[in-house]
Amino acid sequence: MANLQTGPFLTSCARTDVGMRRSSNEDAFVLVDLDAPTTAIACSGERIEIAGKRMLLALSDGMGGAAAGEVASCLALSTLVRELHRRSNERMDCALEAAVHVANARVLEAASCAERQGMGATLTAVVIVDDIAWIAEVGDSRAYLLRDNKLHQLTRDQSYVQMLVDMGAISEEEAKASPKKNVILQAVGTTPDLRVALGRLSLRRGDRLLLCSDGLSNEVDDRELAELLTRNPPDVACEHAIESANQHGGRDNVTAIVAVIDGDALPPAEANEPLTATHSVLQEFSGSPR
Repeated sequence: MANLQTGPFLTSCARTDVGMRRSSNEDAFVLVDLDAPTTAIACSGERIEIAGKRMLLALSDGMGGAAAGEVASCLALSTLVRELHRRSNERMDCALEAAVHVANARVLEAASCAERQGMGATLTAVVIVDDIAWIAEVGDSRAYLLRDNKLHQLTRDQSYVQMLVDMGAISEEEAKASPKKNVILQAVGTTPDLRVALGRLSLRRGDRLLLCSDGLSNEVDDRELAELLTRNPPDVACEHAIESANQHGGRDNVTAIVAVIDGDALPPAEANEPLTATHSVLQEFSGSPR
């Protein structure tokens, strides 16, 4: 048995793929220690101690003509890292929200030239500080938690079909089949009036996190995602997730970040403990199509 003394420890991996239908990849990701942001986290399966550190896992799915989507996603993430690095003394939920707003302003500014008009990007980020994960979301890239072999979606799609589901106008199954399922209600760089969804998760020993673009969540169902996370270490889970998305059609770029958090510094998950006992929504997004 692995020695779990001290900790917590993080084992993480990230992979991105162009998919089967696209000619370029507009997804981007970062895994970084915010106190040493020029050095990326080893993301090929190395287990590292993270006590006292601020570890960022984030992805962005760009949109726009030509190479604009790629510009938007990369700019959103680089700005996020820079802003979080310099906000080390702020409360993390406040720092996350402020950093996302600065990223939004940077992408809006970059989109002002004619060839980049309409560009934008989703942004989903998790910052792990000791036994807490802070979550921020704009758009429909998702964050999941696998705990006690049960998969929980930590984020809520900021999309047209999710709005219809919330209103009771369509069912979850109808939403999955809707031709409008990729219509999102806001994105980084498309509006100055951004509403960042924020959450807080108290971590448990053995928690597994998955962040992914809709190129994965639109192609692979929750049952298969749970199976991939349960049976595989992060590097293999990422590879298999992308393979599965491509086998199901690969209609979009695909990005997956998988992380395992363990160590006896973390409490074990209690049997039948509801997610609401450890996960709280700090700020919700609610809106209408723009």
